[in-house]
Amino acid sequence: MKKLLLLSCGTNACFHIAKILKSKFCNDFYIVGCDINKKWLIPTCDCLDEFYQSPFSSDENYYSFVLEVCKKEKIDFILPSFDNDQFLFPCDNQNLKELGVKSLAISSSLDFYHDKERTNNFLELIGIPVPKRFTNDSVENETEYFVKPVHGVGSTGIHKKIGAEIKKSNEDCAKNIIQELCFEPEYTLECFLYNEKIYSVVRERIASKSGVCTKTRIFQDKELEQYAYRLAENSSLPHIFNMQFMKNQKGEYVCTDLNLRTAGGMSLSYAAGWDEISALANIMLGRDEATILSSVNKTVPEQYIVRHYEDSITKVVKKRIAFDLDGTLLDSRKRHEIVMADVLGKYGIELDTSDLVSFKSDGHNNIDWLLSKGISEDKAKEINSDWISLIENSECLKSDSLYPDVEEILSNLSKDNDLFLITARNNKDNAYKQIKQLGIAQYFADISIVDTCSETPALKADKLQKYGVDCFIGDTESDYKAAQIAGCDFKAVNYGFRSKKHWNGISIESLEVLSAEII
Repeated sequence: MKKLLLLSCGTNACFHIAKILKSKFCNDFYIVGCDINKKWLIPTCDCLDEFYQSPFSSDENYYSFVLEVCKKEKIDFILPSFDNDQFLFPCDNQNLKELGVKSLAISSSLDFYHDKERTNNFLELIGIPVPKRFTNDSVENETEYFVKPVHGVGSTGIHKKIGAEIKKSNEDCAKNIIQELCFEPEYTLECFLYNEKIYSVVRERIASKSGVCTKTRIFQDKELEQYAYRLAENSSLPHIFNMQFMKNQKGEYVCTDLNLRTAGGMSLSYAAGWDEISALANIMLGRDEATILSSVNKTVPEQYIVRHYEDSITKVVKKRIAFDLDGTLLDSRKRHEIVMADVLGKYGIELDTSDLVSFKSDGHNNIDWLLSKGISEDKAKEINSDWISLIENSECLKSDSLYPDVEEILSNLSKDNDLFLITARNNKDNAYKQIKQLGIAQYFADISIVDTCSETPALKADKLQKYGVDCFIGDTESDYKAAQIAGCDFKAVNYGFRSKKHWNGISIESLEVLSAEII
């Protein structure tokens, strides 16, 4: 079984890809998806075997995040959806090769593809007609033009302006392209490249929504296909790509856009009988040429196709469950000991801190422990103040780890319940960063971090009521009080900062382990 990673898997294209693979190749592919949204907020979720909520592709941690997923899941193939993903994970990416991952993206050598102006210049150079471009000074006052972003995606940001408006606004030609007005309809040439041969269909865009075609006429056109051959002869291309055409003032075809990736409207071509995803799947599976080309090397009759939408239930919420973090999901006991030892060292005090957490678990605090060691009350308060100032530093947080099976438990619970994380920390930035790094943020419908103070129970209760929580799971009496104020059920755990003995002392049953069957 081949493992495929789909980046930005919430797109229309990825939904189609996953759907075809699961319906036609269910025993051949294990599909892993990454997306910035929660799993239950993307239509692809029912077709995935595993999911990871990712940072934005512009985030500095995104690249290492994807590599870590590839390593953890032992990915065979990676399919980027958007251009930025393609630039980060091209087919010749050395880090992917070292992990044994083959990228189905473009080559890093395609410099012309990094912005639309360079793309236009390259296409023009190899004899593919493109719309005529203008500068601010060369436009005519009463003539209408297209203004489009140099780094735009699809039809986003494209608008019409007359020359006088362009001159007045002084369009930034480094960020925008000014080109001649072309006329609808727009034609998308969907291409499949294999062994230097191209197989294609054309979609005439009759109607669209959010830049994606919804009503189309599908046919085949050898004239437009020749432009794809010209492109392939002069550059290294992925198996799947598409070119968009319109007609200019002279009634001639001009290439208005080039997308070296899967198309959002590919399911329309599939409905017409042209199946490039099956062809790609058979390449990944190492099948013979006849099998690979059987789904694209065919005559497609001219036909009209309308996209209709289905409403899918991705999750039915049984309960709304909230968790505390430290001592409940996260084992931070070692951090308490280490920081206390460091603070005592600064005071020249040598004490064994290995019993600190067990002492506190019976309902005591740092000051109680220091007093039990013979430290004066004033000194104990001073030491505790320094401990508080250090306990949430980023370096100190590195000693934390999730309790066993927490990620699997959260994953299972999130399928049928809405989960919330409600915890108290004073350094909120570090808390959010840690939660992201732990990889558990994807399982929560929302995350709230309140101040650590005398009002913490009330602050947590406010969040519990806001979310309509049915049950709150925590490890301290502060969590218990919050649940009481909010009027929701409470489940105590005794492996964190409060022991079974402590909970028994206040007549509260407690859990020795966390499991998906707790609710």
